[in-house]
Amino acid sequence: MITKMKERTPDEIREQAIMCFKQMARPKYDKGQKEKGTNLDDNPNLIAECRYEALDLWFYLDSLAHQIDAKDSQIAELEFEVERWKERSKR
Repeated sequence: MITKMKERTPDEIREQAIMCFKQMARPKYDKGQKEKGTNLDDNPNLIAECRYEALDLWFYLDSLAHQIDAKDSQIAELEFEVERWKERSKR
């Protein structure tokens, strides 16, 4: 049996995203501050830094898309097998 994802309301989507941000943002920022040791307001290269971050995001998204495609293929194969075995059991 395939379980459907729970459908979320727009408010639930917003609240989940905000909660996730709150959990992740402070530690991520603090880690970056320790690594860089500078105040963001004093960084003259913020546009370049943002571009580098955007490039990282692009590669993360591409890899994520690849992983999802692979899982979708596995799911399709398993669903095919389930149907094949259902047909076989009717004989």
